[in-house]
Amino acid sequence: MEKPKPPIKFEIELTSIRKENIHGTVIFHNTRFKITVKPTESIEIMKIPFTILGIMNEIHLVRFSGVTGAYTEYRPMIQDSPKGIEIESDEILNDLAKSKKKYDTVEIFVN
Repeated sequence: MEKPKPPIKFEIELTSIRKENIHGTVIFHNTRFKITVKPTESIEIMKIPFTILGIMNEIHLVRFSGVTGAYTEYRPMIQDSPKGIEIESDEILNDLAKSKKKYDTVEIFVN
């Protein structure tokens, strides 16, 4: 049996809810990026401002979790973004809006 690949991990701090969007900061390899979570326009998408070989333009499991054991997950298409991290998902937006303080980590599980 093949050993599972470790997830790609980000630290997250969600700071505000404006209109229908949630905003915050993500730290990845000591670099800060802005994050915006907004409603789905068509399919669920996660856009990231850097290329990770082997995951771009594919669907992967993404999990938001916290130290309390709370988590929520979805399967978005991973795409490139020139601006920061953008997530389009009605389900994730609703879960994060209920309690943005309970999540501190985002992980992408590579298939």
